[in-house]
Amino acid sequence: MRLQDKVIFITGGAKGIGGETAKVCAGYGAKIIAVDLNEDVVKKNVEEIKAAGGDAIWAVADVRKRDQIKAAIQKGLDAYGRIDCLFNAAGVDRICGFLDMSDDEYDFNMDINVKGTFITCAEVAKIMIPNKKGRIINTSSIAAVREEAFNGTYCMSKAAVSMMTRVLALELAPYGITTVAIQPGNIETDILRESFTNRGKAEGKDVSEFYAEMEATIPMGYIGQPSEIAEVVAFLCDDRSAYIDGNSILIAGGKIMA
Repeated sequence: MRLQDKVIFITGGAKGIGGETAKVCAGYGAKIIAVDLNEDVVKKNVEEIKAAGGDAIWAVADVRKRDQIKAAIQKGLDAYGRIDCLFNAAGVDRICGFLDMSDDEYDFNMDINVKGTFITCAEVAKIMIPNKKGRIINTSSIAAVREEAFNGTYCMSKAAVSMMTRVLALELAPYGITTVAIQPGNIETDILRESFTNRGKAEGKDVSEFYAEMEATIPMGYIGQPSEIAEVVAFLCDDRSAYIDGNSILIAGGKIMA
């Protein structure tokens, strides 16, 4: 990928898809601003990037808090002078059936997945607009287009992210900023393991049984790895992908066909 000296701001940059994307893009020469609520883990990820010869800094921020996101953006600007790409990877998945869901559980999923993405998009776009160029990549999910029992707020939140991406693409295109979303399927992360454990319990199954059932729904026959998503994000940060705008790109091993 042609990412030499591109500055990429990544939320959820400590581990999982965001953390792996930080490493992959740094390996292609990008400068990384890794943002996460978990200070110890995001610092460790940045240290590993630097040890491998990459260029990265870290910032601690809760994506639900606009002042914290603005402070993280400023830290990135102080270090690198600009932001070329934003990858919103921060997200959560709190499992609960509709009838048992509390207001707090609802707000937790929606505030992080939707409001957090909205705030970060808005604040980074303000930095990109004067440069008349930029790329925003949001993390939606296959759950935006394929319903999952006991996972309603996650499905709803990711559908909202996909629509948010389309609206942003319309509003930001005149400034040379393109906006896309990725829709990962089942990817081996802490969030997936927790989700499968809790969804299995809700259906009276242990996690290994639930894993086997989920793998059986994937035509390619396996749970994906964060690196497989990271490579797609790296391509979307490459200028050669600049004519892709407003899309949601499904990365799910063919699961949508099953």
